[in-house]
Amino acid sequence: MKISEIITFLESKGDFINYQHTRDHLLIGDDHQDVNQVIVCWVASLPIIKQAIQSNCHFIISHENPFYLASTNLPNILLSAQQEKKALLKEHAISIYRCHDLWDGIPDVGVRDTWAKIMNIPFKPCQPQDYIRISEPTNRPLSYFINIIAKSIQPYGETGIEVISDPDHEVHTLGIGTGACTDVFEMVAKGADTCIVSDDGINNWSSIQWAHDHHIPLIVVSHMACEAPGIKSMADFLNDSIPDVQFKFLPNDFRITHLKSKC
Repeated sequence: MKISEIITFLESKGDFINYQHTRDHLLIGDDHQDVNQVIVCWVASLPIIKQAIQSNCHFIISHENPFYLASTNLPNILLSAQQEKKALLKEHAISIYRCHDLWDGIPDVGVRDTWAKIMNIPFKPCQPQDYIRISEPTNRPLSYFINIIAKSIQPYGETGIEVISDPDHEVHTLGIGTGACTDVFEMVAKGADTCIVSDDGINNWSSIQWAHDHHIPLIVVSHMACEAPGIKSMADFLNDSIPDVQFKFLPNDFRITHLKSKC
């Protein structure tokens, strides 16, 4: 099957996406290539690319930008890394398509909704363009969500999460985001009294400080870990939809390890 046909199938599911202004593009390679296997990953890091070479796989679907930043004003070290990666991909005829905007918002199987399902509580309806979801009223201790999330991210190499609050705090309305789109202020404005956020979606000097001042508990998960279940869901969805091609999810081995002091 041609790469262009796989891309066309994916984009046919994105009637909520403005394809004149999107992150979802073929970033490198030839979409006329025929492929029978595809790697699906959170980001096409060098280890992922090397696995593609070893597997003789010529197409990678990457959720995030494998070339770090899109700019004409890059630090030289990043520019060199971009060029080295692109040279390696060209040498081995590997194409990369970024599937970001579509897979964040596609209902049921995308990043946002897969993350919501892990919480095992009902959420209010939302639109595909929404990055924030708010739960229906619930009465569960924060420790309930801590345990669910910690277990759900273990398959992706994560050993723990950060909790900014008392684990016995009672949760009445939970707010979650999508990847790095975890705006605490928006979640609280929409009714959340507890927020699950990503490390790339908050900062200490404003969002964490404000949440602390206003007694809003936060559970902090890495950007990769909270999106990985949704990216695995993409591979499952594509395998079910396009049986003639094998889509293999490869987790990114970032290994963010939480260690306790021995003192």
